[in-house]
Amino acid sequence: MDKQQMLKNFYLKTSSPLFKRTLSECEQVAASNVNVLILGEPGTGKETIARYIHACSPRALSPFISVNCQAYSGEGLQDELFGHELNSLTGPQNIRPGKLSTVGDGTLFLEEILDADITAQLRLLSAIESKTFEPIGTLNTNQINCRLISSTSRDFSKKIIGDNINEGFYYRISTICIRIPSLRERKEDLVDLIQFFLDKAQKENNIRINTIEDKAWQFLTNYEYPGNIWELENTLSRMVVLSTNHTITSEGIPILFNLKREAKKDVGMELPDSVLTWKEFKAVSEKKFLESVLMSMGWNISATAKRLNMSSRQIFNKINEYNIEKPVL
Repeated sequence: MDKQQMLKNFYLKTSSPLFKRTLSECEQVAASNVNVLILGEPGTGKETIARYIHACSPRALSPFISVNCQAYSGEGLQDELFGHELNSLTGPQNIRPGKLSTVGDGTLFLEEILDADITAQLRLLSAIESKTFEPIGTLNTNQINCRLISSTSRDFSKKIIGDNINEGFYYRISTICIRIPSLRERKEDLVDLIQFFLDKAQKENNIRINTIEDKAWQFLTNYEYPGNIWELENTLSRMVVLSTNHTITSEGIPILFNLKREAKKDVGMELPDSVLTWKEFKAVSEKKFLESVLMSMGWNISATAKRLNMSSRQIFNKINEYNIEKPVL
């Protein structure tokens, strides 16, 4: 996809001076070969920005390959990036090229790069410095010809170096840092984005919307969207599905917003006819609450854990305990 096609992407159409400056920075660095680290909250569109840099670069006709570092263990990530050539005693040689090979002269995008374990960081650092790598299980040396773009949702207002992050690795991947503004920082684009996702949700769910109640519209235009574009899209999809007589009502407002609003009222809870046990109520409430936070954070486990002051392992355990499944959108 070339630059002009990318600019037709709904996300890149903007009236925000701050976001226009971000796009200008992308165009400026695209012509170079320096490593780029994209910073931004969950759901701000970091992969879209990486693809835009690729589309503006001389590598635009070569592959763009994305790898989410959160999806792999240390060894799994190394295998995904470097590939392997393993000899088997019971069969032919097992050869699997890694992404560093298949991307060729294109762009390799490493999403949530700072979640890679320290061993994977050090091996990748060595590859970046030498422009060569060895697939697992062999001493054969391959050349690296790709451009590296990485991203992270980590909060850079706090010290991260030394917190399971190799200093040399960090500085190698962040020659240029580009920060993507959150949705609340580009309010100028909110109404257009609402309309885009409203149209999309209507088509996908075969539901026609004629009216949006004032209360629902006020929520849509005033909510801060901590999950940014991803949360906005899911919110519109939810409100369309829960609409009544082709009208979006306040019934579709997400549970997290309602919980915060009710918490401020200091009123009692009206009990249903059939009262759950405390254990049952706690389980149901925890599941719904965790589902809502995961949705708002774009199913980013690290970001969800940070927001809830929990560890990523605790989040994974709760997901398994309550059999929570990531929605397919």
